[in-house]
Amino acid sequence: MDGMTFMKALNAGSTLGGVYYFCGEDSYSLNKGVRAIIARTNPDLRDMNATILRAPAPADVQAAAESMPFFDALRVVVVQEFDADTANALEGYIKSVPETTALVFVRPGKPPLANPLYKAINALDRAISFNPLTGTELNLFLQNRAKKNGIVLDESAANRMIAYLGSDLGALENTLLMLGAYVGFGNRVTTKAVDACVQKPSEAKVFDVMNLLWAGNKRDGMRALLALVNDPSENAMGLATMFARNVRSVLNVKQLLSLGKTETQIAQTLGMKAYPAQKSAAHAKKRSYAQLMAMMDAFIAVEWNQKQGLGKAEDSLILACQEHF
Repeated sequence: MDGMTFMKALNAGSTLGGVYYFCGEDSYSLNKGVRAIIARTNPDLRDMNATILRAPAPADVQAAAESMPFFDALRVVVVQEFDADTANALEGYIKSVPETTALVFVRPGKPPLANPLYKAINALDRAISFNPLTGTELNLFLQNRAKKNGIVLDESAANRMIAYLGSDLGALENTLLMLGAYVGFGNRVTTKAVDACVQKPSEAKVFDVMNLLWAGNKRDGMRALLALVNDPSENAMGLATMFARNVRSVLNVKQLLSLGKTETQIAQTLGMKAYPAQKSAAHAKKRSYAQLMAMMDAFIAVEWNQKQGLGKAEDSLILACQEHF
């Protein structure tokens, strides 16, 4: 079950009890899910009825789950940082968890499909995966949080925030609150406000530089590169890694194009959005495979040159762009 479906049912008043397995790569939503389950206990008696166990022994988990709620309808036991031995030892117990207890195993990250405990709980339809939101879901999340906090958020500003911060819901919400305070109550949060308050991520800056260079606008591209390299908040070796990653993406597209794949098929195969796939395909068609390999090798060599004393990373990065574009 996905986290959004679970949270909707929980907010609608669905009953809790028995065993659950929380996982997923969206830590914000996962933690919110745990807090929502704990919130089902009586706040006046929560200290008595909500237990968080870290790296427990199997016997400790079972003892906590078997305890009756203290003058409440539900006891919540959250198990974190458990090891494989604990998980395997509790596989046979999960069907015996009292309905007066919500026993929640929490393991951030991708679902451990081969894990016996996960498989057993998933068979009960009690495994919940909190995955990062994408596309319109992110925009809807921001608009909902803006409405709840009395902030007027332009859709273009929301898109700019997503472009800068990605799918990190915690960062998005904190930034939204900061922007609301910046513009003042009742005023609109615009793209101008976002640009004034939110630093553009390094990946986006590299993408902008590479777009200019790929398009053949070498003068503006090199000017933007110099500004980026001279930014004290940036690291030339880290930037070189991002440049190499950009070229590797074009190389992957080049390989699929040579196999006769369409841009739509390429986007699906590589898990890319349509626009980046189109851009990468256009770049790939302008250069041979050998040229792209030489370009990527030059960016990879930036760190090596620095560590071997063959040249400063900043100079090697600038030279790589100068020679290959």
